[in-house]
Amino acid sequence: MTDLSLDPKVPQWWSEPIDAAWQRSRDAALSDWSVRGDRFPMDGSIIEHALAFGHGGRSVYPTCETWDAVQPQLREDWIRLGNMGPAAWDRIAHIVRHEWLRAAGPGGDAGPEG
Repeated sequence: MTDLSLDPKVPQWWSEPIDAAWQRSRDAALSDWSVRGDRFPMDGSIIEHALAFGHGGRSVYPTCETWDAVQPQLREDWIRLGNMGPAAWDRIAHIVRHEWLRAAGPGGDAGPEG
């Protein structure tokens, strides 16, 4: 999710500051997922996209302090992008949640956009 002009699956709230924060955290997020994430086979690009989405969601919805508060909005945003099949929300929500939680932790750098 680095070239905003080439990726049609980027949410409308994706911005250069969010992308920069994701790029700084990308390797740590992927590494953390490889250690803590599930072991079900899934395309790596879907995993990375879901992690990036969760990371960005942490920044763009700072008033949502719990997963239950932010999940409906993120779900709607994800579905609006046309993600279906192997990238359907029910299949990737746990990945988005994982990064949404990690991004706010000690090793995460997602914060309110500003």
